[in-house]
Amino acid sequence: CEQPELHIHPRVQVALGDLLMSCCNDKSFLIETHSEHLILRILRRIRESHQSPTTALFKPIPPNEVSVLYLEPTSSGVSVNRLSIDEDGDFEDNWPDGFFDERDEELF
Repeated sequence: CEQPELHIHPRVQVALGDLLMSCCNDKSFLIETHSEHLILRILRRIRESHQSPTTALFKPIPPNEVSVLYLEPTSSGVSVNRLSIDEDGDFEDNWPDGFFDERDEELF
């Protein structure tokens, strides 16, 4: 699914994350996105399912069932980098340069 967040409000983008999480029982999705909102909602649901699996809104999703890949052009071709996620729904790796820099500038 290519950029499902296009032309939709951030509130709907996070709801899209919930929709995907509720439909993933026996399905896999490949989603190309630039939406920080969508990614943050998925990370939140991972964190919630780890902290309180019995009260989670959705089937608990272990971090190893979500793969966030970043494609980066290099002189020898495209490099695929995986951003590891821990059980607290946080990235173990830093965002690649240029991603969500505006958010950091606004917050810090």
